[in-house]
Formats: sequence, C-alpha cells, structure tokens
Amino acid sequence: MNSERRLDLLAVGLMALPAVAALLVWDALPAEMAIHWNAAGTPDNTVAKPLATLGLPLFGAATVAFVRLAPDSVTSTPGGETVSILFVAVVFAWVETLVLIWNLGYRFNMLLATLPVLVLAAGLVWYALRAGEW
Repeated sequence: MNSERRLDLLAVGLMALPAVAALLVWDALPAEMAIHWNAAGTPDNTVAKPLATLGLPLFGAATVAFVRLAPDSVTSTPGGETVSILFVAVVFAWVETLVLIWNLGYRFNMLLATLPVLVLAAGLVWYALRAGEW
C-alpha cells in the first residue's frame, strides 16, 4: 500500500474515532444535537443525532476523496495534498469531539475550544508559504 493511501486511511480513521465514541454513548446523547454556536457561545443550530454524529465524518471522508481525485487546478491545497488532508482530518476530528462532548452535557467556552483550529490554520498557511506551495 502506498504512503498516500495509508495517510488517507489514517485521516479517515481519525475522523471516525468521535463517531465510534458517539455510538458507544448513543443513549446518553439527545435526539437533537447542537452543532453550531454563535459568537456568544450559545448553540444556534441543532440537527438529528444520526446526522450530528455521522454526517461530519462522512463529509470529511468525501473531502479526502475529493482532494485526492479532483484535478490540482480545482483544489487549491495549501502545502500540498498530504498536508491539507492531515489538516482536514485533525480539524474534523476536533470539531466532532467538541460537538460530542457538548451534547453529553459538558459545558465549556466554545470560542476558546475552537482556537486550536485557527492556530492550525495559521500554521498551514505559514507552511505553505514557506514551502512555496501556495
């Protein structure tokens, strides 16, 4: 198996971990789950439990496939495909985990919890600019 394929499987597996965790605590999750918060940290959008727990990992897997299969002219991937796929996997897994934890009843500052995504995005841009791939 080539290294790109292995990385894709790792990325999809990473995004699937929170979905597996959601299945383990399925009965403890509400039927309607918060998936979006406003700037004040208040949930402002909910969806049915199956969509909240399985939708994002499926969307993430589709994103990995799109980045690999679409022509380079269509996917402007800063830092290259591999780095972009790793970025997508980590961000999706992080967001899925935040949604899961919140809907299990643990409250935290969602704005602060999403700060690592901004830091990672800045790191990706820095890497892409430094590598001359953007």
